[in-house]
Amino acid sequence: MTLGIATDDDTPALSSLVIGDPGLGPSQRLVSEGPWEGKSETKWLMNVCTGWQRTWRSQNGDEAQAVVWRCPGTRDAATLVWFDLFNPNFFEHPTNLRSLPGAWLTPEVRYVSGARSREVLFAQGNRAVRVSLRTPAESRLDELSERVTAVAARQTELVPGERAELNEPEYTEGMLVLLTTPALGYLVYILPWRMIRTRHVWRRYRVRRHDPAWQDVSRAALRLAVLVRIRATFRVFGFLVLFILIATRNLTIDPVVMLTIAYVGGWLLPGRSPLLKRAWQPRPVRGRWDVRGGHAWWVRACGLASLLLYAAGLALFFVFYIAQLSGLGASPLIDGGLPTARYLQVQSFGHLMAYVVLAVVGLGAGSAVIVMSGLLMLGGVLVRRLGRSYALKDAEAAQQDSSEPPVLYLRSFTDDSATMPSSAIARTSVLERASFAWRQPFEEITVRHVWALGPVIAASHPADTRKRSDIGAARMKLGTNWQAEIEAKALESRLVVVGATPEVINEGLLQELELLGRHPSIPVALFLAPLAEHELRRRWHSFIDAALTAGDSGSHGRSRFEGLRAHRNDASGALVLLNTGGTEWHTWGARRRTEFTYAMAWGEARDTLARRSRTTTSE
Repeated sequence: MTLGIATDDDTPALSSLVIGDPGLGPSQRLVSEGPWEGKSETKWLMNVCTGWQRTWRSQNGDEAQAVVWRCPGTRDAATLVWFDLFNPNFFEHPTNLRSLPGAWLTPEVRYVSGARSREVLFAQGNRAVRVSLRTPAESRLDELSERVTAVAARQTELVPGERAELNEPEYTEGMLVLLTTPALGYLVYILPWRMIRTRHVWRRYRVRRHDPAWQDVSRAALRLAVLVRIRATFRVFGFLVLFILIATRNLTIDPVVMLTIAYVGGWLLPGRSPLLKRAWQPRPVRGRWDVRGGHAWWVRACGLASLLLYAAGLALFFVFYIAQLSGLGASPLIDGGLPTARYLQVQSFGHLMAYVVLAVVGLGAGSAVIVMSGLLMLGGVLVRRLGRSYALKDAEAAQQDSSEPPVLYLRSFTDDSATMPSSAIARTSVLERASFAWRQPFEEITVRHVWALGPVIAASHPADTRKRSDIGAARMKLGTNWQAEIEAKALESRLVVVGATPEVINEGLLQELELLGRHPSIPVALFLAPLAEHELRRRWHSFIDAALTAGDSGSHGRSRFEGLRAHRNDASGALVLLNTGGTEWHTWGARRRTEFTYAMAWGEARDTLARRSRTTTSE
């Protein structure tokens, strides 16, 4: 379709449509009148729509302007006005209509060169109209709305045709919807399913009271959870303020004060908390970025791909919803659910993306966008974890990079698939913290809280021939004489950690327990997995029976495992049991099984082990 360009023959008719008196008072004077002249970067609609303007100014500095454009059609006039709702500088710096427009609504009151401005825009017939008023006086700011409305009413009487109906974006309400809709979706759909899947976390387990060797860490874990979350909130707030400060480059006293508050609440005060120092020291369970070897390129590729996928998912979600909130779906650009080819011609990849966004908004395919965005973000998290599994070091490399003695992790291979709800704050990567996944391998959670003692090492499954390893303890390959290798590692370890609730008691675990019975000087910590109470009791009782049997055959005197008889009936709430010699076991438990209660229990165990080591050294 060929569009006719308005000619100079139209200017007398346009001149007669512009009001002659804006009502600024007796001191008003006409300072400018004539055709509207766009800047050199003026594009399409501004070239085919001819405009006429009049500008007045009074002695007190008030300024009024009325502009009327005549366009080839009613849709062109409506589109010209609609675009100005998105760009406050549209008429000074006209927008290229062949690209996706901006999405920020012009405020009702704007600050231009120290003055306060109010304007009204509308499309009537094939005419686009703008009426604006500006005043330098703060006291007359309230008069602007009444004045500009009166001037616009007089201007409307001169323009023929029907008023176009344009949906002005409601950003305040729309942004609230954008923020509350995901929260409501989480509360209605995700949270109930999560509570069902993690119901054992909310169960109350029994704890032992009035026993100096049995400590309930429930209250301390609750204080720890509150403190960690407050610290995280301050830190996120600080990063948001810093991002806004960098984006706006508006260095004033307010953002500086907010950054100071964020630093104090997120870094300074928590750094002095003895509770955080003792119990919250999660270590990143991953390889370093400077991974060497045959898999280095794969690790870096996975890291880059995960960032791109997650960023694409976030961008898709926010671009769609910002476009939705901006009124694009009901704008003149959309005709029958698809973008009008006159205003957006697909000539490049950027135009294609803009066309797709407009088409999705126009067709109302919001559900498909949410699903696609979620799949992209989930893919980013999974690719990140895949890269981490290749980046993990083996036991030898982990020990070489640390000056601390290792921690030997003994478990039944059937427990490698166990998972539990984890704290997003403790997770290793930013992508995993931002994901909606709430469960992680129990070994990974345990290892990141035990690694503070030293590098955690564990035996690989004999049948595991993969080039990558599960995220958790650093793996070591064992030979045919694996019993001697385990014994040597146990003797040089600071602590031996044993999973005390295996699904099956196999011969290998019995031999490892017998080994620990022969060496009572090796500190041993038992931990109980997050299981339902009846299953937890069954497995714990089986473990105690196996430990007593192995201890009787492995030790010459009373076995360290004899002390477990006293803990046979308190397995419900026990989390970690520590033995540093003799038959006494120090126990830490809680009424609930969360990452914070496990972290608190391991923190207390680390503290007790450190005190015992200092005592032994001084003696």
